[in-house]
Amino acid sequence: MPLNYLGMELPKLTPESRVAVCLSGLEGGGELIRRIKEYGYSVYEVPHVNGADSAALEACDLLVVSWHERGSLHPPLRGIEGEKPSSDPGASRIVLCPAKSDLSELDRGDLGEDDTLLPYPLDPPILLFQIKALLDRRRTSHNLRYRLKEREDVLRSISEVFFSVDHEFRYTFFNEQAQKIGGKSYQEVIGKSMWDMFPFLKNTEFERQMYQAAANRKIFISEYLGAITGGWFEMRIYPSAGGLSVLFVDISARKKAEESLRKAQEQLTAANTNLERAVEERTSQLHAANERLEELLYSIAHDLRSPLRSMQGFAQAFLDDYCTALDDRARDYGKRMTSAAIFMDRMLKDLLELSRITRTDLGLESVSLIEAWESALVQQEEKIRSTQAGITRVAELGSVIANPTLLVQILANLLGNALKFTRKNVRPEIKIWSEEVDDRTLAFYIEDNGIGIDGRYHDKVFRVFERLNGAEYEGTGIGLAIARKAAERMKGHLDFTSTPGSGTRFRLTLPKN
Repeated sequence: MPLNYLGMELPKLTPESRVAVCLSGLEGGGELIRRIKEYGYSVYEVPHVNGADSAALEACDLLVVSWHERGSLHPPLRGIEGEKPSSDPGASRIVLCPAKSDLSELDRGDLGEDDTLLPYPLDPPILLFQIKALLDRRRTSHNLRYRLKEREDVLRSISEVFFSVDHEFRYTFFNEQAQKIGGKSYQEVIGKSMWDMFPFLKNTEFERQMYQAAANRKIFISEYLGAITGGWFEMRIYPSAGGLSVLFVDISARKKAEESLRKAQEQLTAANTNLERAVEERTSQLHAANERLEELLYSIAHDLRSPLRSMQGFAQAFLDDYCTALDDRARDYGKRMTSAAIFMDRMLKDLLELSRITRTDLGLESVSLIEAWESALVQQEEKIRSTQAGITRVAELGSVIANPTLLVQILANLLGNALKFTRKNVRPEIKIWSEEVDDRTLAFYIEDNGIGIDGRYHDKVFRVFERLNGAEYEGTGIGLAIARKAAERMKGHLDFTSTPGSGTRFRLTLPKN
């Protein structure tokens, strides 16, 4: 049956604990011993004062002794988990006092400070509760001392400086790293004033911070250059009930890294500044060179057209006036000269157009794609009629922000290419539509069923004077270069996808209205 006291069941919390009992000559002692055993404790019965086995007593956690044997039997009981009572304040006795005695008037001369007095006779559950309380206290005390010692061992061996002082700034703890850095042993400094041990700390920022932390009772953190080692430290001051604890963390490596990073950032900033300046200078030089080149191109193209037209006129007049006097070969040479002059004049005209697009300030406005497309149809009306091309428009085209003249020129150019680069015996079929790319961009598509373009020449077709089909198709090879440059001037882009023999789809993107 479980033991009960005042309606409460007594739990068996420490059945492994061993209790020494010396109650010889005490009436009813046998009943107490039986109840202690029944509770689950291991009991060592001491038969009489002189019959105690020292080794057996050493193995016990607690002693229950009668009043008349209190002075003769006070063995060095071990602490919980083998710790000796010399360092275990929880090692104590329960002394059963004479019946009807006034505990406050008993002579405690040979009693320990932690001994507990209980009047006899008493109910067994009271003794059991007292045994349990004392053993729990011993265990708690031991665990606390173990944790404190564990913490002290850690603090003693860490690689950072750590020490504690009381409210009078006398050392209470000084770890190994502090001894190494300070050049003084634990025995030298414990109980001594910090300012006496290290007088050079007086009247310094460190002293002011120590007093400030002590006065404000708040954690204080700062960085400073060490007076002894010359390295950088982070100092943390922790106030406590007993005084101050101070931890110094060596941050020299971090400071060095921060300094290296700072210098690297300064160098990078300087390099970026120099680079930006160099880029600005180079951009300015390139801009000036481009302007000079464009001016030269315009001048050459403009100035060459006048003598070229004279050559063309004289060649045509020569053929008209002396055609009957010339043989077939001479007439053929004259016609070739005239055709070459006409082609060269067309090239110079296209160059002037490219230069105009590059140099002219553009005015951008809202332009309807359908209106621009209808203007392009008017420009290519003759080719549409001659090729009998079929043109299909899918849905509405929308509006874009563009230059009206350049937009019509781009669309007319793309339509002209679709009507020119057709397959033999295949009626041109052209389809146009538009799609939203995103909230700010609209794409215009023009798709044909012509000869197509090999993907290897994707970039080549937008270069000046690049002609992929030679003499098979008329043209100067500058039309698409003009169209792309015009699109870029309007903050847009011109590109295409194509399959040789199946057709080409051009895609013009411009800012959406």
